[in-house]
Amino acid sequence: MLQIAICDDVVEQTFTLQEYIRRYCESSRATYRLSIYTSGEELLFHAEKLDIIFLDIEMPGLDGIETGRKIRAKNCKCRIIMATVMVERMREAFYIEAFRFIVKPFEQAEVEEALQACMRRVLGSSCILLYHNRIAYEIHQSEIQYVVTFDSYCEYRVKDKMLRSEDSLKDLEHKLDPRLFYRVHRKYIVNMAQIESYRNGILRMRDLELPVSRRRKKQFEQAFMEFDLKYR
Repeated sequence: MLQIAICDDVVEQTFTLQEYIRRYCESSRATYRLSIYTSGEELLFHAEKLDIIFLDIEMPGLDGIETGRKIRAKNCKCRIIMATVMVERMREAFYIEAFRFIVKPFEQAEVEEALQACMRRVLGSSCILLYHNRIAYEIHQSEIQYVVTFDSYCEYRVKDKMLRSEDSLKDLEHKLDPRLFYRVHRKYIVNMAQIESYRNGILRMRDLELPVSRRRKKQFEQAFMEFDLKYR
């Protein structure tokens, strides 16, 4: 689930922003949770779990710039979108590596563009069309536990169901987020975020154990370690 936050000391100013976020996430079928904070101090208690933050620059106590610096120390993966009426302060936000800037009063197109850019950076946020009992579903890639490949189709474990697509392995390698998925075996592609443990060539995912092929073992261990360092 995508964790999005708005931090602004004037709650009334967030109503429009909340609506624009809701519209975008629902239209893109993103599973999300939206939290509202009224101070930088309050936001910092929850910063480690957040994916996207709309952060007001002008706030009493910890302002947005100082809050952003502290967030960076806690959660380097979080995308910070700075909001302000004072365009001249945007330069300061470069020092905290702000991902985007939006200007008050908010405009829907600007908010949606910022969200769309963030979503492209979030692992597995894009959708893939899969079928179950001949009914099509748009599934976020992050929900896929693993893929079993066959000659002319693929099966996908999503929660407690197996879904299907007619993609070839070549097609699938173009569609799946390469930061998230790794081919551990001739038939299996796994979502590294859903691996619970790995030891001696065996990975465990919920109620399943899968072998890593001997030929791919060294490369997988390197990729899994890098994934763990970057994204866990």
